[in-house]
Amino acid sequence: MSGFFTEFKKDREKMNNQHIVIKYYDKFSRVYDWVSPKRYYHKPREFAITEMNLNKGQTILNIPCGTGQNFEYFQKYMANTGRIVGIDLSEGMLLQATEKVKKNLWDNIELFKGDATQINSEWIDKEIERELKFDSILCDLGLSGFPKWEMIIDNLLSLLRPNGKLVIMDWFIEKRSIRGEFIKWIGKGEVNRPLWQYMENKVAHFTLDNSFKGGDMFVASGNKKPF
Repeated sequence: MSGFFTEFKKDREKMNNQHIVIKYYDKFSRVYDWVSPKRYYHKPREFAITEMNLNKGQTILNIPCGTGQNFEYFQKYMANTGRIVGIDLSEGMLLQATEKVKKNLWDNIELFKGDATQINSEWIDKEIERELKFDSILCDLGLSGFPKWEMIIDNLLSLLRPNGKLVIMDWFIEKRSIRGEFIKWIGKGEVNRPLWQYMENKVAHFTLDNSFKGGDMFVASGNKKPF
């Protein structure tokens, strides 16, 4: 067993350089929907998107959008109306997401390449639209791998309209396990960051469900605090 963990650790240490990680995800994107199929994350994803309280005509942000697995869930509520903005740093992931958009004739989705650590009001003003604010933001399976994750949570909250909703879906595995080591290896991130614990003190009406995947995955949500 110790040899198993040692090999996983060695592989993960090789991926610390962001450029290498991006290249990894560009290649991984080709098989992502096969390795991480819709059914595997269906329950937490469905719950997370329900927590967004979506309605027709809203403007929402999904970061990282990956291959676009969330899009059909969004459209269940938005029905090809409003505006869905997807951001990812991997061109390979964005290519797969673009193919889903074209195949389904969704014309309310816009995709952008961007580094999550740089996504703030200034970036939105420059790259998308000045003073654009979102009704709801979903950050799923990203904060466990992003650097400066506390700053990212703060920035995402700043992008919300008054009383807008932030939803985070991610892993939180405190004890070392085979699942935890596998997720760290394949996702090139961490699984024990106190993501929802940090978020809890930053939002109003905080809610948490950490019952998914045997208690290893959580969905946390909350509203932007009034100024």
